[in-house]
Amino acid sequence: MSVLKTENLSKTYNSKGNVTFKALEDIDFEVEKGEFVGIMGPSGSGKTTLLNLLATIDKPTSGRIQINGTEPARLGDMELALFRRRQLGFVFQDFNLLDTLSIKENIVLPLVLEGLAPRKIEEALKPYAELLGITGILGKRTYEVSGGQKQRAAIARAMIHQPAILLADELTGNLDSKAAKDVMESLKDLNETGGATIAMVTHDPFAASYCKRIVFIKDGKFYSEIRRGASRQMFFQQIMDALSLLGGNFDDIPFARD
Repeated sequence: MSVLKTENLSKTYNSKGNVTFKALEDIDFEVEKGEFVGIMGPSGSGKTTLLNLLATIDKPTSGRIQINGTEPARLGDMELALFRRRQLGFVFQDFNLLDTLSIKENIVLPLVLEGLAPRKIEEALKPYAELLGITGILGKRTYEVSGGQKQRAAIARAMIHQPAILLADELTGNLDSKAAKDVMESLKDLNETGGATIAMVTHDPFAASYCKRIVFIKDGKFYSEIRRGASRQMFFQQIMDALSLLGGNFDDIPFARD
């Protein structure tokens, strides 16, 4: 069953002087329930544009997006805001946690906004805090915890309302290698143990090696895809090989991490 599906998805921007730029062209893309999919491509390939369209932050010029059987483009502003809050989870490179709140208060905010009873909120929080290894920091403020702990808290916040899909944008970009490994292990556990459906944009082959499938895009078009076998190390090498064939600017690719 597809949680997310796009058909002939295109996005064109008009700049000054009526010059048009095709950021995405005829992208057909599906994410099945329980999949963990990575989206990769050189700088300017269109991967962030794709994520913004999937996240309903931007609207396509043509083509369709379906999420859990609903077409967000057909919803009014208030319906779309509610749909986004209930069906989508977001994790960003810069965490987007509120410094005025504790880690726990940050995580449960989506449920507070829904008006859920305190007992129900506690019940929802416990398994995610345990799975992501952050039970011990729930009472702390954001400035008292590490970057990796912040990102795991951000993941818990994105998942606590059990969205149809978690959308992640360069979520290891601000982390050192150990924190990145911890975060990706947590995401893998969420996918394999918790059944979370995840689509992640990344330039980092190490982070991508945790995915089950990688979709590569180039110049706004679908380029190729690869699937992971049993070995993550072998998949990492496949990703590196695919990136070298893809060309473009990958100067910011980190070195391999164990």
